[in-house]
Amino acid sequence: MKSIKNFSVNKKRNNWLKILIGAVVFLFLIFVINIFTSPIKNIFYTLSYPVQKTFWSAGGSSSSFLGSLLNAGSLAKENEKLNQENQKLLVQIASLQSIEQANQAQTNASISCQNSGFKSVMAGVIGLDSKDILSINKGSANGISQDMPVVDQNNVLFGKVFKVYKNFSEVMLISNKSSVINVKISSYGRSPEGGQPPAPEIDGVVKGSGGLGAYLDSVQIQDNINQGDVLTTSSLDGIFPKDLLVGKINKVEKNDQKPFQQAQISLSFNIKTADNLFVITNYKR
Repeated sequence: MKSIKNFSVNKKRNNWLKILIGAVVFLFLIFVINIFTSPIKNIFYTLSYPVQKTFWSAGGSSSSFLGSLLNAGSLAKENEKLNQENQKLLVQIASLQSIEQANQAQTNASISCQNSGFKSVMAGVIGLDSKDILSINKGSANGISQDMPVVDQNNVLFGKVFKVYKNFSEVMLISNKSSVINVKISSYGRSPEGGQPPAPEIDGVVKGSGGLGAYLDSVQIQDNINQGDVLTTSSLDGIFPKDLLVGKINKVEKNDQKPFQQAQISLSFNIKTADNLFVITNYKR
């Protein structure tokens, strides 16, 4: 009887010991994951980049083909093989077009940066998440650091570098809900009324609203802004150079009971055609 009791006690101790060891191992794993999150994520980006880039570049060209392929279940095996070959050709064509566009973009951006006195690093776009965070295939190994401005070949503003890994970076678009940039509002995007000269530039703030959208805010109630007015960076925030194109005013929302007026705007960047972007690396803040 005594031996049975001792056996029961020892079994309970062993169970508690196993639970304790398991808890220690679990906490250790959590600790290791927190320390190595950034390197692990960088490795994941490195391994998955070719696949992500292929789908990003070729997605628009091959989407209609893929749709027809899914509806072709009744075709003969010979037709299926031919469709597969066509798909491969579409991907190759999209890849060649992407390379050609990248070369042209690099040339245009180099001229633009030379005229502005800026240096830039070209980066390929590899993904976009639901919070308006864009992933690019260049990182700290390429001289990129946090808060560097990101533009396209025509100096259209996309956003700023948000997080940097060794070989990849995340870019916060100006449509992100946390994005706030100072802008100047100019009437040179429309014809002045009555032959009058363009009005002086007006200061405002563009705030991201998510979903690739944004709005104009903090414009003095007495300032005259109109549909078609052009928004460019003012450099007051110290992050973005002056005169980068942001967007245009669509509709002014003015209430005399409020000290500021707002406006609906359309941003100038185009995610669908953004295969390659440029990170300005030498802007002095």
